[in-house]
Amino acid sequence: MIYDRIDICINIRRKDGKSVKKIITAVLCLLAASLSLSSCGREKAEGAAGRQAEERTGKVLVAFFSYGGNTRMLAETAARYTGGDLFRIETEKSYSEDYDTCLEETAREMEENARPALASHVVHMEEYDVVLLGYPIWWGSMPMAVNTFLEEYDFKGKVIAPFCTHGGSGLGSSVEDLKKICPEAEAAEGLAVYGSKADQSEDQVKEWLDKLGLYGEEQDRE
Repeated sequence: MIYDRIDICINIRRKDGKSVKKIITAVLCLLAASLSLSSCGREKAEGAAGRQAEERTGKVLVAFFSYGGNTRMLAETAARYTGGDLFRIETEKSYSEDYDTCLEETAREMEENARPALASHVVHMEEYDVVLLGYPIWWGSMPMAVNTFLEEYDFKGKVIAPFCTHGGSGLGSSVEDLKKICPEAEAAEGLAVYGSKADQSEDQVKEWLDKLGLYGEEQDRE
């Protein structure tokens, strides 16, 4: 909308170069201020959630959904450096191993807003204060199986820190969708890693965990 206003100002005051310049300068200043305030708001909210993650004394759960194995790499790294428990989100009905067929299946799920049944469940979710939630970005957001997972438990008061693998969309709309499903949870700063670089992501994961105050010494996992 602000850019539309700039265009209108230029068309109306084209003959008066000085006036146009002043108007454009003023509008650009408003745009910069607006973006700055929006960014600060997000950073404050994510920072607060990050501090809450650091202050928690309970256990960490690293829950993840992975189709091709890329997201699993990030999850295993996160578990190693937090001492968190690994939990794989799996559907009762497996997706096709054929990529094109899988795309059709997941597109249909998205269109129907489906909730695929899960094959396994977290036994004592109440023990966890922090949940690191991993998934690939499918059709701009989380796989529908992750929605099933989020709706199965009470996340009130818990910190959820999302991480994803993607092909260029970053976190997409997944954080906003997460907040809608779990409005009483605290969404911490997320991590987005290109799927093609998942096997080179250890430093990114460690840096992210450090920001959340969860980074610790690497632990052996038998």
